[in-house]
Amino acid sequence: MCLAEQPPSFEDDVMGAIAERLGSRESIDGYELDALTVGRRITYDVQANWKLIIENFMECYHCATIHPELTEVLPEFADGYAAQFFVGHGAEFGADVQGFTVDGGEGFDKLPGVDEDHDRRYYAITVRPTVFVNLVPDHVIFHRMFPVSESRTIVECDWLYTREVVESGKDVSRSVELFHRVNEQDFEACERTQPAMSSRAYAHGGVLVPSEHHIGEFHHWLTQRLAD
Repeated sequence: MCLAEQPPSFEDDVMGAIAERLGSRESIDGYELDALTVGRRITYDVQANWKLIIENFMECYHCATIHPELTEVLPEFADGYAAQFFVGHGAEFGADVQGFTVDGGEGFDKLPGVDEDHDRRYYAITVRPTVFVNLVPDHVIFHRMFPVSESRTIVECDWLYTREVVESGKDVSRSVELFHRVNEQDFEACERTQPAMSSRAYAHGGVLVPSEHHIGEFHHWLTQRLAD
């Protein structure tokens, strides 16, 4: 929902972010988001600034040290590269991994429209300013952030499945638990980092290296909006 008298363009902001991440606007069609329904919702009260949560989501230096379950499912994350670094690239499931679940065991049938190129892969999309979309073959994870103060953010996270999965009462706990743990691990890291955010060294966003170009683009986007 946007309450602005002149809301931003959905095509430019949302579909543009999808194309920027996946390589084309059509790539998301196979997940058939309009046909999915909420299987679980968890709300987190995070004692950290919303921008810090976005930076955490966009980088993966921390993945090998604080996300043991995630790196078991997505081994390339242990190397430190974020899923959003390479346009069109989805992090591939490990060879012995059956599904995007906390133990790597079997999940659900893949969504009907997901093709072979997107099967067994994870894609992360940042829709600025405050939405994350996580795509896996059998469900979608959707984060919405609500900044409360400079050091507190409410994050509402939905796990979306086909209506057949939800209405049949199938157990979604193993797929929910994987990203629930990732959320808790990430948010704890953000809360531990938050106290240093007031440092003058971070006044302009800190120092970025070339592999963090996607984070640099977020900084540029933000400073341009503040200037406007």
